[in-house]
Amino acid sequence: MNLNDVFNHPGLPVSLLAALGPVLIFLLALVFLDTFRLVRIRRVGWAIAVGIGTGLVSYVVNTSVLSLLDWPVITFAVFVAPIIEEPIKGLYVGWLLHTRRAGFMIDAAILGFATGTGFAVAENLFYLHNLPDAPLFVWIIRGFGTAIMHGGATAIFAISARALTENRNTFSWRTWLPGLAAAILVHMLFNRMLRMPVPATIVILVVLSLLMKLVYRVGENRLRRWLGQGFDRDTELLALINEGQVQGTPLGKYLVSLRESFRSDRVVDMLCLLRLQAELSIRAKGILILREHGLKPNDDPELRAKLEEVRQLESNIGKAGLMAMRPVCRWKDADRWQRHLLEEL
Repeated sequence: MNLNDVFNHPGLPVSLLAALGPVLIFLLALVFLDTFRLVRIRRVGWAIAVGIGTGLVSYVVNTSVLSLLDWPVITFAVFVAPIIEEPIKGLYVGWLLHTRRAGFMIDAAILGFATGTGFAVAENLFYLHNLPDAPLFVWIIRGFGTAIMHGGATAIFAISARALTENRNTFSWRTWLPGLAAAILVHMLFNRMLRMPVPATIVILVVLSLLMKLVYRVGENRLRRWLGQGFDRDTELLALINEGQVQGTPLGKYLVSLRESFRSDRVVDMLCLLRLQAELSIRAKGILILREHGLKPNDDPELRAKLEEVRQLESNIGKAGLMAMRPVCRWKDADRWQRHLLEEL
């Protein structure tokens, strides 16, 4: 059967809706339940697109490995496919976490689920093409069960990796392992239960719904705590700098000590960078607070210029200077995510 025959198949619209609708609706629910609007729709779209790409890569790898092992397909699906697919899906999520483009548990969960959704879309379209006459029940199970599982497994990896890197300034691949192991285990158990497709689908829906509810509750509490503490800290620092009172503080004494290793103009650039970071951090936190209350922040005509000035100051200070600033840097861990937030405005 060629491609035109598939798309002219009378049952295709219903099968397509059953295969793709549930996971896309679940993803949209995750996006709109986020009261802080941490993830823009276009970022969700990019994650889905990358997920589709991972599905294509996984197909090539799975096909090659299956031909080498010559195992029964069911055995391969349970014990080998999850070990291949979950790391491939997790690469993009790991990059998002490493570059702090996902700064909190909630946006990590959304982007992880979106990547898994893209993978599920690619996989279900492949099966729709090859099995156009399969009963509707098959697509219902694949839509409500397999597709949700793919999204949920990648979200579990993202949540775990983000939780383990919280309050750290560096990202180690070792922080991937617990979440990756959990994602692989969920994938294996689901595939193992497919001899009982209805219970497997119900279990995955219930477990992931409860997990996401817990992640949102914990994540929003942590985010509100970070907002409160960070807002006070940034406001205090900005006031000290603007009033010229920073010299008597531990921060001021540390900057003075850097004069032994750096030129005076570099130290002045460091102080200017800290001031700008504090201003932009206050701006970013204000945006999140307004979004939480359903309000749209006013445009800041100076924002682009300030971000460009930050980049120029960082270039002037150099890598060695930025490393020396790490103990007092205002943008570290979740704070570094604020820069990506502002650049997307």
